[in-house]
Formats: sequence, C-alpha cells, structure tokens
Amino acid sequence: MALNPADSYPHTPEYYAEFAGNQERQSFQFVKDIDTAMRANYAVNIVNIGQNIYPLLYVESTFDGGRYTLLTDARTRYVHQNVGQIYDVTKAISHIPLGIFSIISGYGEYPSFGQWLQPLMAYRDQIIKVRDTKNGISGMTLEDKITTDAMLIESLNFIDKIISQSSFSYQEFATYARSIGDAILYCQNRAAKNQVDVMTNVLNGWKGMIGEEAWDKMYVIIGAIWTLTQENAHELIIKALMKPELRETHVVVSEAVPDLQSAQTLMGRIVGDRIMAELVFDAKANEAFAQDIYSLSTRRDLLSQAVEAVVGDVARTTAAANGVTCPHLRS
Repeated sequence: MALNPADSYPHTPEYYAEFAGNQERQSFQFVKDIDTAMRANYAVNIVNIGQNIYPLLYVESTFDGGRYTLLTDARTRYVHQNVGQIYDVTKAISHIPLGIFSIISGYGEYPSFGQWLQPLMAYRDQIIKVRDTKNGISGMTLEDKITTDAMLIESLNFIDKIISQSSFSYQEFATYARSIGDAILYCQNRAAKNQVDVMTNVLNGWKGMIGEEAWDKMYVIIGAIWTLTQENAHELIIKALMKPELRETHVVVSEAVPDLQSAQTLMGRIVGDRIMAELVFDAKANEAFAQDIYSLSTRRDLLSQAVEAVVGDVARTTAAANGVTCPHLRS
C-alpha cells in the first residue's frame, strides 16, 4: 500500500464515508423517501380495504371445472368445487393429442434416437386403461361412449404406428389430430354444457340465499393464466347472472391471485383506487380527469393518455382494425 508522502501513513479518501452525497443527492433521496412511505402505507391500506369488501366471489380455475368461494362476511364462506364426471371425462380424452405432442414435440427435427419412445409407451398404457374402463362411468350417454371410443382408438393407432417405426413427423401428427377434430369439438361442447349447468345452479342457489340487493353489490375475482383471461368460461357464466351495467365494473380476471388473500388484496387495490380517483379528480373541471377516473377503475394504465399522445393509439387501433386482439379470432 502506498504511503502518503506528507503524513507517512496510508490515506483513504473521505468520500467513501459520505454515502448521503451532496445537497442535490440528499434532496432527491427525500423525494424517494416519501414515495417509499406512500407505498408502505398503500400496501397496508389495500389489504385492509380488500378484507372489507363483501360479498366477494373468488373463482379458481381448477382442472375439474372450477372452485368457487363466496364470502358474505369476514366469518362466513361457501365453497363449491368440481362440475361433474362427464366434464372430466370429455376434457381428459380431448387432451390426448396434447399429451402426445408434449412427449414427442422436442424431437420433431430428429426423432431417430428415440428418447420419446419410453414416455410415449407409458402414456399408451394409461390410454388403454381408459379405453377398457371408461364406459362404466355414470353420466355418459351412448353418443359420449361412441365418440370417445373413436378418439381413443385413433389415438392408440397413431401411437402404435410411430412406435413401430421409431419415428414420426409433425405432418403425421397433424393428420392424426385433425382426424378426430369433430370429436374434440363434440367433447368441448359437452364439457361446456356440463360446466355451465352445474355452476349456474350453484350460483343461482347462492344468489337466492343472499338476495338480489347483496348480489348486485358482489365483486367477483377470477384467477386464470394469461391464455384464459379473455372471455374466460367462468367469467361468461357469472356475467350471465349479473346486470349488464355491473359486468365490467364488478368482475375482474387476473393471473396474480393464486389464493384468496391475494384476491382480496387485488380487489382492495382496485376498489380503493376507484374511490380515491373520484375524490382526487374532478371530471367536471377537465375532460382528462374523467379518463383518469376510468383508468383507475379498469386495466387501462393511468399514464395511457400521456403515452398515447407521444406514440399514438397503437394498442386500440390494431384491435379495432381486426375486430379483436387475437389474430386467430379474426372473422
């Protein structure tokens, strides 16, 4: 270590200790501090608001058709899960092409090493068990049995073919999958009707229990992955039992609600922001304030107007031109 010539001992710069910085840096830190304090208080506030919102219907998108939890107050909840066996049967068999694809897809470019063979053989054994036993499940009609039998036979034929040749192509898979397309559509419709009938009956029972007035005050939060957030099945079922003017303001579909506590917190954020927006922004004073109130009531970002003024209305222009946002749903 070099010595300071004047003092004959090592000299360490003092600025290392001056972590607070100069006047400007400290002033800027004061600004950041009030924002940090706001966020801490805000986090507590939305939790408390969320735990004060009743009735609240929380929907989980489970594999067996959904789990509905109705909270009428802090101490009372009602739960219903599963929509019936026919839903599970038709859905599971319709998913067989997806099950096959999930096993073989990674080897589409060069399948010859055969790493996919053993997992596919195991899956084949499971399909055979379904083929041999499913018709004893209650609730299946003759058409259900005939349709699903055909799907299972075609699936096993395809599996046996590519196992015997130790190879496959995506085109072969497409030919197989498309051959049962009408059957898949039948199963989709059958499962959907079962889900709608069962869950509508549950919801009507709860609606009658809590009364029309409380039902109209009810907020709904639906948990779903991104691919199921637009026109979600649960969303459609529930909105069909709500007044039209409440469907957009009282139903929320989100990926960020893995449990009831998260759902309550998100609803606290939404409702709390709406209340604050109406207190902060005077829609009569400035038209832009009405948009701010709207933004804090929906998924639209509060800064959307300001950003669109710079980049243009790129999000909604595309959607309007196509009629919908998903290119696969164009008419």
